[in-house]
Amino acid sequence: MTAEPQTIADRTQSYSSTPVVIDRPTDDLFSFIAACGELRCRYQDDFDAQVKQAVAELAERHIRHGRRGGMAALMRAARRQVEFQRRRQADAELAAMAPSGRRLERAHAFDDAELYRRRELALSLLLGQDGRDYGHLAPQVIADREEACRQQTALIQEQQQPARQLWTLRGLLGAVGQWYARQLGRDLIELDRQLQRVRAEIVWQEALLDAIQTIESNRAQFLAEHQPILLDGAAAVIVLTQRLLAGQPGGDRPLVSVDLDHPHGYDPLTHTSTGDVGVSSSGDGARVVSSGAARVAGAGSADPPRPR
Repeated sequence: MTAEPQTIADRTQSYSSTPVVIDRPTDDLFSFIAACGELRCRYQDDFDAQVKQAVAELAERHIRHGRRGGMAALMRAARRQVEFQRRRQADAELAAMAPSGRRLERAHAFDDAELYRRRELALSLLLGQDGRDYGHLAPQVIADREEACRQQTALIQEQQQPARQLWTLRGLLGAVGQWYARQLGRDLIELDRQLQRVRAEIVWQEALLDAIQTIESNRAQFLAEHQPILLDGAAAVIVLTQRLLAGQPGGDRPLVSVDLDHPHGYDPLTHTSTGDVGVSSSGDGARVVSSGAARVAGAGSADPPRPR
């Protein structure tokens, strides 16, 4: 992942989707680098969680069928399963780019080997470090930021009561009044400490949102630079899917999903005969097409020159 240093949003302003500008202040650079590192860790944690879930499902399936297998073999199989799921998600993203009719006509003239080669080139871009989509991390970050904002509001309201009590105790003389004043002062100090911690959390969540925005902007630029390869891969995915659907056994039996990594387009052991026809992902569903892919798709109507 290559993220250009760009300006973090003003801490006093709410996060907006307006394009950021280059020329990040020096005092925010460390927060930006830390936020990028945190996003990479969250991306890896998401992958590890999917692998862990796949291991549990495979282990349960083995036990149910009376099979035996070591944990290392289950781990390798689970990682392959998650990787194939992400490849199917990338296929869905490619198919959503909607290549032009001329590009589809040219793709129909190629054999399967050439189409699979073009698909692999496109997948290498989408699944590579520069093509990774971090947009799915934004909803959780926004939710954490909103929760921190609610805590900030509650703490500010909680400060008002002891502050008013302390004001009334200023005219009260004696040891009791001084004791109450000191107690209220300690309460206000503790509330102020909690408020500073919550405000620091809000600033951190804003830094994460700004880093996600920067990464997505860089990704959109990366996809735009490789638009011809991606559109050729999108046409290959669509044509290969159509060929697999046309040559499937059982006549007009629909497929729940088309797996281009399988010779027949689906796994006969897990294939069901109900559902809609189309390219989709298994597991957690098809990924929403990111803004970078949408830009490539919008430019797909004009047939660009093929790469050398």
